[in-house]
Amino acid sequence: AHKRGISPKELVEEVHQKIVEILRGFEIAIDNYTITESPVHYEFVTRIYKQMERNGYIFSREEERAYCNGCKRFLADRFITGTCPFCGYPNALGNQCEACGRLLEPEQLIDPRCAFCGSTNIVRKKTRHWYLDLEKLAPKLLEYVRSRDFRGNVKLFTERMIEAGLKPRAVTRDISWGIPAPFAGAEGKVIYVWAEAALGYVSATIEYFRRKGEEERWRDFWFGDEVWQVYTQAKDNIPFHTLFFPAQLIASGQGYHLPDQIAATEYLNWIGGEAFSKSRRVGIYADEALELLPPVYWRFYLLYHRPETADVNFSWEDFDRTINAVFVNNIANFVHRVLSFVWSRFGGRVPEVPTEGAVRNKIQRVYDRTVEWVEEGSLAAALKEVAGLSVFGNEYFQHKAPWETGDEEAVASAAHLAKAIAIMLEPFVPSFSARILEVMGIGPHGLADALRGVEGLELTKKPVPPLEHVDVEDLKQRYRKMKEEGLVTIEEFQKLDLVVGRIVSVEEIPGADKLYKLLLDLGDRRAQAVAGIKKHYTPEELRGKLVAVVANLRPATIRGVKSECMILAATDGTLAVLTPDREVQPGTKIR
Repeated sequence: AHKRGISPKELVEEVHQKIVEILRGFEIAIDNYTITESPVHYEFVTRIYKQMERNGYIFSREEERAYCNGCKRFLADRFITGTCPFCGYPNALGNQCEACGRLLEPEQLIDPRCAFCGSTNIVRKKTRHWYLDLEKLAPKLLEYVRSRDFRGNVKLFTERMIEAGLKPRAVTRDISWGIPAPFAGAEGKVIYVWAEAALGYVSATIEYFRRKGEEERWRDFWFGDEVWQVYTQAKDNIPFHTLFFPAQLIASGQGYHLPDQIAATEYLNWIGGEAFSKSRRVGIYADEALELLPPVYWRFYLLYHRPETADVNFSWEDFDRTINAVFVNNIANFVHRVLSFVWSRFGGRVPEVPTEGAVRNKIQRVYDRTVEWVEEGSLAAALKEVAGLSVFGNEYFQHKAPWETGDEEAVASAAHLAKAIAIMLEPFVPSFSARILEVMGIGPHGLADALRGVEGLELTKKPVPPLEHVDVEDLKQRYRKMKEEGLVTIEEFQKLDLVVGRIVSVEEIPGADKLYKLLLDLGDRRAQAVAGIKKHYTPEELRGKLVAVVANLRPATIRGVKSECMILAATDGTLAVLTPDREVQPGTKIR
């Protein structure tokens, strides 16, 4: 927000809307997708922190924090940038390196600088902050964790953190954006984002039922034992959901129901294990993915390769195999083959014959295992279970060959398999399942309907292939073209005539509060420029200054003044014109 010159609120609203569009684009339905800037969230966070304080779990102490002498502000870890000591990435943040993924402390950065103003004059300065006493809560947290059937690395990681000794965590920061800290003497401080974001699970529930006019129904989801809470996130968020969030709920003393299952994943990386990075143009991002292919393909691939036990690296070869061999050739083709056979050989009506016992048993076993996998949070395993049922179906249909034998039981059994596959795939690829179930005339249903046979069922229309084969080579070309948009070739760059110019005169433009009219000496000629730098420089600061100039821009008229060139400047909320670091002659080429 600072770099773009807009308020944090404006940025939050802009990004929130983009995320809403992406969620809808990926066919993800959420009852209440809200923001932590909502009044309901402010109200809830304020109330629960007062409860924690009354119960003796909040205390304050004075400490030293990073402070920028350049722009006179305290800096959160992520607002200190520098070179990563592990991989050498020059723009690592003080809390994590985007390039190699290592968690960092600001003190580890090489050549640290302020992310706001670029100053390297960062010192440690005393300030008072308020803490959540995790050390005091440790016994209750350990009791809670051991009462839950957390899986694999979630339980092990969490218990080791507790046994190693939890330390109090600061919940306030010296920044201007956020929920005001509700503690006496904490004026000017806000609740830090990590310390209030997870509480949004509760406030979003309150907000949802408040909008429905059922003010107290949120309590049904947060108190008592008749609820099952499942949280999904990447492994770096495990402690926030198994320790910090439960600690807040416990510290409130209100008897909240605590998380039951944490379905944490490892990381999905780009080709060769490189971390995704939009700034470094590494990987395919959600908005880009929707431009390249319909969401059904991405949903299937991402869930099929969900990194549940180890990091997973994307590859075009895996994408090709998963989509074309598994999804299209195995699943989609089996369903289409069966329904088309019913349409062409039986007039669109499934024979009134019960499903073969062996097939019914197979569907039951796959159904049971799929439900178990989902309840454990192993979505990839669940999806592969259903895909395996389609392999069985293909083999069964081919072996029975009803086109030769006229075996009506085999046709009814294969149609039951097609229905079961469509219903069990519905949580994973809803639009794919919807197309199949529409053809089969299956209306409102539950997951258990996958177990019921289809004897006598009538198709509503002629089946068409539910999926198209994906040309992965074409997809790769379109991806590369997308990534190259906005990039310039060296030949295009060389068309720019970049030179050093000296500002000869500075004049104000009547009625323009941001603009100056500049006259520049470019060596072989003089040229006029209209520059929006009035709020950052006085005329005295500019006269005689050497600056970087684009000298061959097409002239434009701005506020009635002709502008023949452009001076270059850097901005991160403030503005600085670019100048050579030593005296050179006007007209000197910049290369």
